[in-house]
Amino acid sequence: MTVAELERRMSSQELGEWIAYTRYFQAIPDPWAETGLVVSAILSPYCEKGTAPKASDFNPIDSPPQHNDQAREVLLDLRKQLGFDD
Repeated sequence: MTVAELERRMSSQELGEWIAYTRYFQAIPDPWAETGLVVSAILSPYCEKGTAPKASDFNPIDSPPQHNDQAREVLLDLRKQLGFDD
């Protein structure tokens, strides 16, 4: 559903109620967090003590860049990690 469609179908009051419900009663599952937890648990026995990866290591983005320069740095770093800079 697009943001525009959501705005047409749901009032801000209902959205606030859903946010409160997920915060205090039943959180919406985060597939990245769940996958990171499983992967870190699987890899943990094969790592040296104290070097096991954290679940957050498997999330694609910790926090989005706030400025164009930061976004450019993130993209250049990703390019280097993937081996496109030879």
